[in-house]
Amino acid sequence: MPSKTFENLDEAKKEKLIKCAIKEFSNNIYPEVSINKIIHQAGIPRGSFYMYFKDKDDLFEYLLKSKCKRLEDIIRKTLIANRGDLHDSFVDIYNIIEDKIYQKELIGIFKNIFTYLNLKPRKLPNKTPSYKLFTNIKDIINTENLKKTDLDFVFDMLFHNLMFSIDELTKNNNPTKNKEQFLQRIDIICYGIYKEEK
Repeated sequence: MPSKTFENLDEAKKEKLIKCAIKEFSNNIYPEVSINKIIHQAGIPRGSFYMYFKDKDDLFEYLLKSKCKRLEDIIRKTLIANRGDLHDSFVDIYNIIEDKIYQKELIGIFKNIFTYLNLKPRKLPNKTPSYKLFTNIKDIINTENLKKTDLDFVFDMLFHNLMFSIDELTKNNNPTKNKEQFLQRIDIICYGIYKEEK
């Protein structure tokens, strides 16, 4: 994570460095991202960069954390707009992210998020990666029409389906099929696998 030196930087300098970093991570696969290009574009000395971040991983983890915060904001706002309905909210969230992915400058950063998570696996805590997100938004979920169930587990399945589908979107050129599969899986998670209730 960034140093206090970075946190205390002038907002304009901070923003310029982050914009240059996002551009570099969007235009190159993770192993080929160049700190030299980032600092050249940002107009900062190499030594200054290493006063802000330990290395490329540290910088990317900072970007990843800010993207996760943004995703949490999207999920929270979408749940509120859909009166806490999980099914409709996750469909809307998928549509929002799909639009962002197809903005040229964002597809690369999404690809690198998944590449990074594969290259740099971390020991996961006892709870699933979506647990923190779930605890921050569970008060918004409408449970009125839900069976008594482990809501954390269901949310984790929905979130995993979303992340898997986003990963697939960055890899293939068939957004229609990808969306169909996403919708099929979300229906199964929310409504079950049987054609009609037994």
